[in-house]
Amino acid sequence: MSHSPVRLPLVDLCADDAEIARYAALLDSLGIGLLVFNADGSLQLRNPQASGWLGDTEIRWEDEHGAALSTDKRLERQVLRTRQAIRQRSIGISREASASTRYNASAFPVLAEDGSLRCVLLTLSELAQQPTKTTAALQRAAQDPLTGTYSQTDIVQLLDDECRRATRYGTPFSLALIGIDHFPELCREHGAQAGERALADVGRLFGESLRDADMVGCFRADKLLLILPNVRVNDATIGLERLRELVEARPATTAGEPMTISGGVCEFTGEDSATLIEQVRSLLAAAREAGGNRLCVNLDFF
Repeated sequence: MSHSPVRLPLVDLCADDAEIARYAALLDSLGIGLLVFNADGSLQLRNPQASGWLGDTEIRWEDEHGAALSTDKRLERQVLRTRQAIRQRSIGISREASASTRYNASAFPVLAEDGSLRCVLLTLSELAQQPTKTTAALQRAAQDPLTGTYSQTDIVQLLDDECRRATRYGTPFSLALIGIDHFPELCREHGAQAGERALADVGRLFGESLRDADMVGCFRADKLLLILPNVRVNDATIGLERLRELVEARPATTAGEPMTISGGVCEFTGEDSATLIEQVRSLLAAAREAGGNRLCVNLDFF
């Protein structure tokens, strides 16, 4: 039985203009362009990175094959019609007689409190720059070959960077520590390779399901540390709960036994990275003591 990827609920975020402006500044610091379109399709704002790429002259939008995109087929127009997020589409943008530049684009809706569509956010990251990340930690970060996630050293450095960025721009972010339940027993009963496969399966699932801006890294033998920029803890918990349910529904061992995960989730409120990690470690321990297969947020269980 196949399962479609689950997305964290940033695509349904009821963000106000101030929060969107902070998000635009955050993406700009990461070298990612952001365009905000009103519900009528008109451009509301774009961050400096997007302005630098697009300029002030008329531009041509192209699909993944280089064919011109009509206005109604552009990503933001599709989201305006369907209210469904579009992730990681390759598009081209050219100005006047210049050659087109390829971008990785995602678009998602932002809703008002009454559920109506407020605007559409379109993010752009230049494909030629994607292998080279923007911060010093990302420049040296190598993904773990087993899980496809960052190493423990790199994810902790990325957490330090995110703490500084959140302090500077006033943007929220959430942190989660996710562990595989009964991991030692799994390794004893089915061998270390079964444990490695389980961890790799969870790492791949998270990598496929989270947003481009989210960061996932290994933490100890059976845990993953998740940094979720610009998302409040309640929204983060809703998305992670969906992932917990998805993991529970998937067979993960050669014996076909179900696998479950537990997690601790908290929101940055000015702490340093060591304090944040200690918080989610304590919350994960509480989730496991309560029987596992659940999330713990400020000692409330989900």
